[in-house]
Amino acid sequence: MDSKKEVTVSFVRPIDPKDGYNPKHFEYIEKKLSTEIENIDNISYSFLCNGLVSDSAGVSSITRTIIKKLFNADIVIVDISTLNPNVMFELGLRLSLPKMTIIIRDDATDLPFDIKDTYILDYPHSLSGIDLDKFINKFKARFIKAWTDFDKSNGEDTFIHSFYGSNLISPEIKTQSLNEAIDKLGNMIDLMQQKYIAWDPEDNWDNFNFDHDVSSPVPLDDN
Repeated sequence: MDSKKEVTVSFVRPIDPKDGYNPKHFEYIEKKLSTEIENIDNISYSFLCNGLVSDSAGVSSITRTIIKKLFNADIVIVDISTLNPNVMFELGLRLSLPKMTIIIRDDATDLPFDIKDTYILDYPHSLSGIDLDKFINKFKARFIKAWTDFDKSNGEDTFIHSFYGSNLISPEIKTQSLNEAIDKLGNMIDLMQQKYIAWDPEDNWDNFNFDHDVSSPVPLDDN
């Protein structure tokens, strides 16, 4: 009987072609890593790659699909090459959770100040064979060690956990159900994307009742 724990892995990466990159560059890296991850032979874990967090499979709300996959995946691998805005936004959402995240980038991408202290694995922009093989070997070693350490520590070494107990975040904070939180966050993102803003002079913005705050959205002046 197989007693291995199944661990789900999802990806965040640029989707559209980028100048200076092969059109299949990021898809190639994702598929290459997926194959290597699922072939990892470990006595305790089996790893299942579920593709991009933005793969909606016909779901009407891509935003909610992305958020649910970001929240639910055991591991998320984020390729921040080109510093794509959508990728960076989804990275921020993922880092707000006490869950495992691995960040990679090609060696042609400069790191922004905000994450220069974060452990990031570099791979060759050229995708040349020898250098890419070195990256793959380094990635697999990092991947299995990071997951094993995470599983044993119950997420105590994650980015957000370092703020627990401070004046910013209390570990005893009470949260809403995951689905309700996802729906509200999805509504917020949808409204921001539609360039809506709502303001009620009598609203003190002190209860985080978002449904009330945006009950009467007013379109921004395009001029």
